[in-house]
Amino acid sequence: MIDKKHLLENHIFEGKIKEYEQILIDFVLDSGRAKSVDPNLQLVLGYIGIHKRLTQKQLKDLTGLSTGTISKKLRDILALRVVEKKRIPKTNEYLYVNTPESYGNIADTTLEDFTKINEFLKKKIIELEKLNDKNGANFLAKRLKGLTKTFETVQKIWSDIEFIFTQQNKEN
Repeated sequence: MIDKKHLLENHIFEGKIKEYEQILIDFVLDSGRAKSVDPNLQLVLGYIGIHKRLTQKQLKDLTGLSTGTISKKLRDILALRVVEKKRIPKTNEYLYVNTPESYGNIADTTLEDFTKINEFLKKKIIELEKLNDKNGANFLAKRLKGLTKTFETVQKIWSDIEFIFTQQNKEN
């Protein structure tokens, strides 16, 4: 049985987890921009991806988007079949829930992509350092080192959040 009170009160993170959530949302938005995906669609998908299940009102609280925009984006997402719409018993409210397959695929792909990108960047850093600062090679190597730290941080955050969700699912 779905505990309505629990579902409707625990969608706003605080402190360090909120910072982690924002880093992930920024990454999702940046990834979408690189692929010319609608940022509002990416935003809604990002929050559902992080929280696994949210109501339309919770999405409004988290995204700041209008109810109409969220409604349209949810219809688009439902058509992609990466999210399911489930009615909360004894209410007129619905939960939008990641399908188990989509969450696993997104998480696996994202972590795999981070690893590949990080490996690529590390190889380029070694190549640049061998150039002994020709045409700003050291500057670029330093910038790439910063990027690798960012990817490693996002990988850690994603793994931590995945662990938290796994623990929550065991408890529910």
